[in-house]
Amino acid sequence: MNKKIKIFSAFVILLLALPALYFYNSGLLDDLPVGKGYAAKYLCSYVFNSDFDEQQVIDRYIAKKVKPLPLIWTVDVDHDAQEVRVGDKFLGDDAIAFYTEGKGCTLLIDRTREEVAAIPFTPSTTQSLPADQPWPHGSGPVVAAHSDVDMGRIQNAADALFSHDTAHTTSVVVIHKGELIFERYGQGASEDTRLLGWSMTKTLTGMLIGKLADQGVLDLDAPAPIREWAQTDRADITTRQLVNMTGGVLVNEDYTKFSDVTQMLYLESDQHGYAVNQPKVHPAGEHFAYSTAETNRLAAIIQQHFGSQQAVYDFYQQELFYPLGITDGFIEFDAHGQLVGGAYGFLKARDWARIGQLYLQGGEWNGEQVLSKEWVDFALAESEQSPIYGGQLWINAEKKRWKDVPDVRYLSGHQGQRVVMIPSHDLVIVRTGITEDHRLQRRLIGNLIRDVMASVQTTASSREAQDKPNS
Repeated sequence: MNKKIKIFSAFVILLLALPALYFYNSGLLDDLPVGKGYAAKYLCSYVFNSDFDEQQVIDRYIAKKVKPLPLIWTVDVDHDAQEVRVGDKFLGDDAIAFYTEGKGCTLLIDRTREEVAAIPFTPSTTQSLPADQPWPHGSGPVVAAHSDVDMGRIQNAADALFSHDTAHTTSVVVIHKGELIFERYGQGASEDTRLLGWSMTKTLTGMLIGKLADQGVLDLDAPAPIREWAQTDRADITTRQLVNMTGGVLVNEDYTKFSDVTQMLYLESDQHGYAVNQPKVHPAGEHFAYSTAETNRLAAIIQQHFGSQQAVYDFYQQELFYPLGITDGFIEFDAHGQLVGGAYGFLKARDWARIGQLYLQGGEWNGEQVLSKEWVDFALAESEQSPIYGGQLWINAEKKRWKDVPDVRYLSGHQGQRVVMIPSHDLVIVRTGITEDHRLQRRLIGNLIRDVMASVQTTASSREAQDKPNS
């Protein structure tokens, strides 16, 4: 009898051990804290920033991203406390994120909610745009497109995006000649939904650096004013080099596994400290390397200049957002009250279009020079080290991303966020969504760009042909 009990006990222990062995061999135990942090932060932001259905976010967007974590996780969304907890059935530690009006969700790492909430912060009073005026100066509906625009082709292009099962497109917006001629939303989003830009946020941070340069606060060609770099081998890195992603500091921008960027975003409470303390591995200004940490170094410059979370928030709201009519967007902060300038901007699709239109207009908006022409020219120009990147903006140089599209400038973010500026066609195209497949992103967004361009170009060419006299 004792022997049978021992055999049974050993069998039970083996069954209990199998899941642990599986997760150990799969590498999940190494990535488990990152996966839980990502899930808690993402779920919090999409539920409380964007008002998405929580089960949709869990099932469609998160579960497939952090496999096989859903086999062992515990998820709790507290709508009263506006807090999300994601735990696991083995280690027991929960990742926690909570929402604050005006600044979004904060992932709690090495700090309590009370400690983070104690950092002084008062959100601005939400403004409203006149409903009887069209975009960009009001919140009115889409205007009728000019007669030379083939709206049927734009509709068909949007249909292809929204009908694809795994693209999870949340918005498509088309601006032509400074007017909103098309918009469509999916996955529960609407024109009032704040949408995560991921790395499109880098462009916003770059614009804030541009504002400081325009105001004479920053000299782009002087050593970057980061306190931690004084008297170190990083003291020769200039702000311009950081804007061009050529600072020479260590980079590991890999979202598919544990890396510097996932460490910084989901395991560090002091993201600026992590970014600025990375070692220098290349001479400054000689090597292009795209990096979320590089933009967080720019955010550290902004933060150290203003000195507080509140002052940084007031600066970007008053100097950038309000002049453009962006009334309730924000960039989230880390647990130390520091701007996450590389990843966490939330704007409505119409507002992301405003960012593109501002660049298309050379920095001018409603008679005001919001960004200087000098900054805009610099940001849109290829850097010496990379023909595909400017000042926190991407460039379709040599048509490397879209072969049959002219050399456009664009904002680009994880999971297929894009704001595409096409000066030759007087177009700004916005596409947002949650698309993990990079090839699918490129194909669908490329088709959208080509069809929208053709909807303007083809009909204009046809009209010109009709106007020509017969030979």
